[in-house]
Amino acid sequence: MRWLAPLDRREITLILFSLCTYFLAFNFETSLRLLGIDPLASQGAFFRKIGLGKTKLIGNDGRKPQGWRDALETEIFGDWRWDENHIAGDGEERSQSSGNGRHGATWIGSQAAGDLLGEVFGNITVDQALQVWGEDIPQTKVVKHVPGYTILDNVMIFNGSVYLVTEDEKSFPPMASMVATVGNGFAEWKFLSKPQALAHVGDYGSIIRGVSWMQADSDPHNSTLFALWRLYSTLDTSIDYNGLTHLPPPQRMLFPHNRFFTDANPDFSKHWLRRVRVDTGFHPYLAKAAFPHLTMLYYEDWEDYHKMVVPFFFERLVVADRQAAGLSVNSEQPTFSPPFDLEASKNWWEPVRRTLALYFDAYDEKAKDKKVITYLHRQSESTGPKLVSEDHDALVRALQKLGRSRGYVVHLVSTSTIETDWSVKMGAVVRSSVILGVHGNHLFDCVFMKPSPQATLMEFFPADTFAHDRELTAHSLGFHYVAWQGNQEFTSENLPKPSPPSDGPVHVDADAVIQAVQKALSHA
Repeated sequence: MRWLAPLDRREITLILFSLCTYFLAFNFETSLRLLGIDPLASQGAFFRKIGLGKTKLIGNDGRKPQGWRDALETEIFGDWRWDENHIAGDGEERSQSSGNGRHGATWIGSQAAGDLLGEVFGNITVDQALQVWGEDIPQTKVVKHVPGYTILDNVMIFNGSVYLVTEDEKSFPPMASMVATVGNGFAEWKFLSKPQALAHVGDYGSIIRGVSWMQADSDPHNSTLFALWRLYSTLDTSIDYNGLTHLPPPQRMLFPHNRFFTDANPDFSKHWLRRVRVDTGFHPYLAKAAFPHLTMLYYEDWEDYHKMVVPFFFERLVVADRQAAGLSVNSEQPTFSPPFDLEASKNWWEPVRRTLALYFDAYDEKAKDKKVITYLHRQSESTGPKLVSEDHDALVRALQKLGRSRGYVVHLVSTSTIETDWSVKMGAVVRSSVILGVHGNHLFDCVFMKPSPQATLMEFFPADTFAHDRELTAHSLGFHYVAWQGNQEFTSENLPKPSPPSDGPVHVDADAVIQAVQKALSHA
């Protein structure tokens, strides 16, 4: 065959094989990576087998490649995993809940923390603080409403008044059904048509972005946060059992009628004096722990907005007015009950409860953990209902005996803030399976109790009296509820007729209560 003759099949195959072998060998490390193999480790394994067991190569993690490692390196470093962008460890070091660790520090990993700019801040820039609307002024829209509890979009405040801008006033509920309260924060809310609004405020203003909550009445009550979240949660009926929701967190809570301090202003030379803060109905720590995004704004802040020369529009305002709600409910219904008529997920409260439980590092506690009983007592309070001293002492002894004999954890918690720190009380509540105490609003803390088949609230009433407030609360969360009148026990199936309870002394049968507690903790 002449040397210029065409290549035959065997020669073509040899050439292609040689070229492939050359390229694979020349790009050995890249080839191994394509196959998912660590090239340094492979080289190490190979050279160690042929007796060339030393290397000066250092991997990305600062250690010798896998195939070159020896007993000395293992002794120095150990066998910890070392992932990129993380310190070495087994993964447990990437987060720590409150209360753990030597110094009680708290942190989360960067991936869990997410970007610094969240959804709200990421979509809004500083130069968008003011909005020029020209002739197209934002119009108010009703998103949800039951008497006393309303979600509104585009609510305008200006020069001491609150306005709802609309061309269809008849499509709104009666104003008295939304907001009936008037006070130093605002007078009666008003409707304005678009032409009236433009003539009144002009063609531009400022937007208060995000979700705002408002307690429109001036009387504090510890059901307010609970009811506001119930109303707001109806916008997401898909909240799951882990508390995952697409709802953005509320950004601010408004108390337009309440000043931050209730005492007289001291002389400027005595600025260091500790002042008396207004009662909002809930502990200030609770809002910061359960709603960490929520900023509290009071009459002074509200007044600042109204002294500005431009109107402000609340992008979304969730309003609670107990006075307006009270006009629609009968005497036997709790004033905060209207939002519970709206459809919501059965897990509607879980996002809030989960946040507080995580704060106390009590969210992932296992079912095998000891059952917790918490007795919230008012024996040190100077006013209000409390158990007769003898019955209180008998109940305390019986609970302690039950704890010792059955291995239960028993917390005896005074509601007096002088005797009990907020974190001690709520740390017990979030871990509790059974909470019991004399009737009163202090039992609203039971909403943070751990959901379980055993979760039970027991409330002690004077003879022939009863109120539905805590029963509705427990029922809405799937808890068992037991009311007591002396030695008479009432469950949700046979509740007594409502009759306003007094602040007088309350009797209870300790032995009967202990039997009921044991029964509650036996629920599967």
